[in-house]
Amino acid sequence: MTCPNCGRQYEKLYSDGNICPHCKVDTVIFAGAVRISDALYNKGLAKIKVSDLSGAMDCLSRSISVNKNNTQARNLLGLVQYEMGHVGEALKNWVISCGLQRGDNLANDYIEAIQKNTHALERLNDAIRIYNQALKDLSQKSDDMAIIKLKQSIELNPKFVDALNLLTFCHMIQKDKSKAIAMAERVLSIDSGNTTALSYYNELSPTHRTASRTGLFKRAIADTPAEQPAQAPSIVQKKVVLHERRSGNFHLEGIIALVIGVVCTFAVMYVLVFPAFSRTWTSQVDEARAQLALAEQNHEAAVEAKDLEIAELENQIAQNEANIEFWAQRYDGLDRSLQILTAFEFFREDRIREAANAIYGIDPAGLPTDIQERADEIRSIAYPQLADQYYREGVVAYNASDFEKARVDFERAYRFAQYGDPDFYGEVIYYLAWTFSWGIDLDQAVYYFERLLNEFPEHNRINPAQNRLDEILDLDAEY
Repeated sequence: MTCPNCGRQYEKLYSDGNICPHCKVDTVIFAGAVRISDALYNKGLAKIKVSDLSGAMDCLSRSISVNKNNTQARNLLGLVQYEMGHVGEALKNWVISCGLQRGDNLANDYIEAIQKNTHALERLNDAIRIYNQALKDLSQKSDDMAIIKLKQSIELNPKFVDALNLLTFCHMIQKDKSKAIAMAERVLSIDSGNTTALSYYNELSPTHRTASRTGLFKRAIADTPAEQPAQAPSIVQKKVVLHERRSGNFHLEGIIALVIGVVCTFAVMYVLVFPAFSRTWTSQVDEARAQLALAEQNHEAAVEAKDLEIAELENQIAQNEANIEFWAQRYDGLDRSLQILTAFEFFREDRIREAANAIYGIDPAGLPTDIQERADEIRSIAYPQLADQYYREGVVAYNASDFEKARVDFERAYRFAQYGDPDFYGEVIYYLAWTFSWGIDLDQAVYYFERLLNEFPEHNRINPAQNRLDEILDLDAEY
């Protein structure tokens, strides 16, 4: 029999029933769980083909809950989550998939594609950040600001279903049914099975909306006044009778009347015309002053608005830099986790050298506890074994006077011996110093001899090391 869980073959005994003797799993139940998981995966795939992303997410989540090793379902669930704007959940599922299945796994391509396209990831991250700000505004009953920010979030990620649903709700709060229905229809075009959008759409009656718009149109026509025929203004014609000037001499009465007429004219102008002209001039000056003050206020408001805009842009730049640093750390953590998981796979396959070389120089600090435990397990077991192998190969090469190969082997042993037995570490340093002393690099030989004398004063070969160090120093003094 072949176990469907661990893949090992075993001889089935009636006394053991259906239990695998290697992994202790009931093969019948496990095979049934695999079939159920595959069926749910196929059902989720069918729902994706009809744009039912919510239904597909539910089926795929149940699929991996039945069989957590179903990497196909996990990868597809990550794609659905990424499509709906849940980037963090998608990355989580792909990283778990990489840990479950090494080699030919599409999750590696997905993660690599995200790492290469940092600009798109920043846009999605900004969309989520602005969406959270809109939630905060809405909780403070500032639905106008929430609508503005939700539109910005949707502009960054047009398929952000949560933001579209929240924008639908905001339009419903403001009783703008036409925009609310448009948003609900947009969500359903992306995710036909979205329960939130369906509930909004059922509450907002499209037929009632059409009738309302028709009634408003009719009422607007009824309220429009009819045009009245234009009436021509009445023209009053004044007849001017010109008296012929008769020839004759001017009399005193005429002169006095002329003077009185001139004086009266100046008096009328002084009383009526000049004050009116002065009032007009004063009014124009006051109006100019008011316009100047308004222009100054508008200028100050524009300057303040620009200052606020500059401050907001600087804040956005700082946030973007913080987001870049955050995602860089996340990518670094993911990369280190993947390298440790790769080394652990080599370690499980007894490929000690590949495992030790793959994990060497990787700092597991800040990674999940299970990843750190795997790194510690490799270092505590693989490093001492690999150091002993290189040490033995170096001794053989040293005894054969192949000092160049011995140097390479002892340097490799030195790299891994520092994590093991201190006495063995001192032995490696001793041989490495002697190897360098045979004409390869006397400075390095002095360095390692002095380290042996200072760090391992109780070493059993301390006297030969001291003698050889003195010879090298005497040789340098002669030259």
